[in-house]
Amino acid sequence: MTCQLCTEASSYPLDRVIFSDANWILRHSAETDILGYLVLQSKRHFLDLSEATKDECTTYGGVLGSAMDCIREATECERVYTFSLAEAVPHFHVHIIPRSKDFNPQYKARGIMSYPTTPAANDGDVKKICAAMKELWII
Repeated sequence: MTCQLCTEASSYPLDRVIFSDANWILRHSAETDILGYLVLQSKRHFLDLSEATKDECTTYGGVLGSAMDCIREATECERVYTFSLAEAVPHFHVHIIPRSKDFNPQYKARGIMSYPTTPAANDGDVKKICAAMKELWII
């Protein structure tokens, strides 16, 4: 069985990749119109953190924390949601989603799971928010 994230990892547009190291890729999602919606995925194929190496576990917190800091500052959001399910795509990845105070109430909290995946955000706006996050990046 071919893993979608393993296959796509080498072809993400560089202007959408915020950070990459030996263990992780942090990129802007192409599946929604929420600016600043990031996906943190493992470079090595595994399902959840119970299968992560010690090094992957050690670096995970720093990368996730920096991603959340960048989102908060670049989007001025009220909350940052994080979740990982890996059901549709069985490869460890975390959705990191900014929620502004004027966000549609039906998509707040658990409602975020039903947020539409289309249309995608404007490419120019995505490039701008990604550039801003890259400038803010500190790990």
